[in-house]
Amino acid sequence: MTRISLFLYNLLFAPILAVLLPGYLLRIKRRGGYGHKAGQRLGILNRETAERIGTGRIWLHAVSVGEVGIALKFAAMFRERNPEARFLVSSTTSTGLSILEESASEWLEPMANPIDLPIITSRLVKRLRPSAVLMVEADLWPNRIEACHRMRIPVSLINARLSPRSERRFRWARLLTSPFFNQLDLITLTGNEDLPRWLSLGVSREILHWTGNMKYDVAQTTAVRTSNSPQIPTALGWKTTDPILLAASTHEGEELEIARAYISLRKEHPSLRLVIVPRHVERRKSLRENLLKLGLTCALRSEGDTHAADILLLDTTGELSSWYGLSTIVFVGKSLPSSVNRGGQNMIEPLQLGAPVLIGPHTGNFEPLATELCKAGALLRVTDSANIASAVHSLLQDSQKRRAMIVATSHVLEAHQGATLRNCELVEALLIP
Repeated sequence: MTRISLFLYNLLFAPILAVLLPGYLLRIKRRGGYGHKAGQRLGILNRETAERIGTGRIWLHAVSVGEVGIALKFAAMFRERNPEARFLVSSTTSTGLSILEESASEWLEPMANPIDLPIITSRLVKRLRPSAVLMVEADLWPNRIEACHRMRIPVSLINARLSPRSERRFRWARLLTSPFFNQLDLITLTGNEDLPRWLSLGVSREILHWTGNMKYDVAQTTAVRTSNSPQIPTALGWKTTDPILLAASTHEGEELEIARAYISLRKEHPSLRLVIVPRHVERRKSLRENLLKLGLTCALRSEGDTHAADILLLDTTGELSSWYGLSTIVFVGKSLPSSVNRGGQNMIEPLQLGAPVLIGPHTGNFEPLATELCKAGALLRVTDSANIASAVHSLLQDSQKRRAMIVATSHVLEAHQGATLRNCELVEALLIP
């Protein structure tokens, strides 16, 4: 059945790739940061890179920024436990790759994720001969799995994420998808409730192991972030005592809701500052123009903090996490009804770093945890500018309520502590000869 599944996958993959490729290339051009590694998308490594990578590295694959954070956390702990370990970490997006390049070292090599065509994948796996291939959360590449399976290279899906939408799709095509999953040597689950869902897809019980979610493993997150906290941009006319509202990972349609709330809030909180971090920074110019129409001045982080402004637009890569520690209140995007994209972004990291969080009603990517956090009082739901203004005003007036939200978070996330260590131990067991 695996051969039939792989045949059908490859039969469909090439024409789908041809249809999607123009839009993908246009998006890369807009966002930038990928051109110098474009050849790697075709499995082409220059001699210097190939020699630097060598063979025997653990190949970690992470789609974008969130998954890259998990991959780096895992790699750091694994390396601490196994000093001889070396990693090759690939990412599909330019932003994810940019963060990897900042973390590059002798033992950690970033790479643009190669297209999963049989010839490209087979040749690259043979050349690199990784000691294991670990895919983070949800990005599975059947030809890569098959190539590793033939060479008896362990392949795992760690911190596995199975959204309700994906589960429905996989169940509909269970006869074709279950052979791919069962070629894996290990799938680590983030929640106990996930086990029956994976079993319903025909996945073998033997490869399923609960570990908790590495994304919510607090111990390492705080240690990594507090060391590079930015300074309050006083050149903008801001004071170190000013409260900051941070709108994180926002999508089109959300920034104007936040801006209207901010205008309303300044009547009672004139020292309140607003930092907006759009999920897609290529929207910076149109976003600034729209904010100017509301009468708000806006400085771009990429241009330097050179003049007074009401709003700081954080349009640089890899800084968001370090701003959480400076923020009084954080709104997390992709969650409002007005957003062009919905499903939620990571609301856990700012809570872990001590910032109370507001989210919209659309958090399907983080359920049932988001609802559990709301019930515990760790998160506040908002729907529009009036809601946002009311919630922010309430929190600014009540520091005890802000602290209580953080305490509630720690109680909810307690089960996930040690998740990174548990993943390391399971992968180490795979690598024992």
